[in-house]
Amino acid sequence: MENLAYIHLAEVYEQQDIPSCRWIGKWPKFSRRSISSAMSVVLSAAVFGTAVPAIASTIKFGDSGDRVVQVQMRLQELGYFKSKATGYYGSRTEDAVKQFQQNNGLTPDGVIGTKTQEALAQTYPETPQPTTQPVVRLGDESPTVLRVQRQLSSLKLYDWRQMNGKFDDATQQAVMNFQKANGLTPDGVVGLKTHTMLQQKTGL
Repeated sequence: MENLAYIHLAEVYEQQDIPSCRWIGKWPKFSRRSISSAMSVVLSAAVFGTAVPAIASTIKFGDSGDRVVQVQMRLQELGYFKSKATGYYGSRTEDAVKQFQQNNGLTPDGVIGTKTQEALAQTYPETPQPTTQPVVRLGDESPTVLRVQRQLSSLKLYDWRQMNGKFDDATQQAVMNFQKANGLTPDGVVGLKTHTMLQQKTGL
């Protein structure tokens, strides 16, 4: 979700962050030591179903791409980021990161390094009530979809590595499988009944 051509607009629009666009890039190479460190966080995600921002180089003001989207959506889920996830790391994102860091005993510098990424992966938001959650279906993208994916992942119905807040075909199939297994209409749409059943089964 990146297009660096948008960055000049961000100087004006970043009070709301710029529109998202597709990120294209290569993952950096990791040493065995860094892979070992990352695996501890990944293991935590596999066990608890937590959304994990990508473990890579630091993320900071001015960056853009899918990793920024993941951070923004995680901060939305935790109640720190109130704007739309755009994929651009602007002033609102930085303020949200600093507030999160301050509340979690980290240096509030707005730079997302390993410690902040790990804290984001391991911090849990207060579980919302199903009645507060909107209906989500194929094509939607929101923190609610991310929560549904996290719930499905904890039930081993969805691959946690694909959690991104986007209600895609894989998410729809996982929802349908859950609905079939729990006596719900297998329409792939997550309404109140499915939200309620997911919370009852997972506690998330």
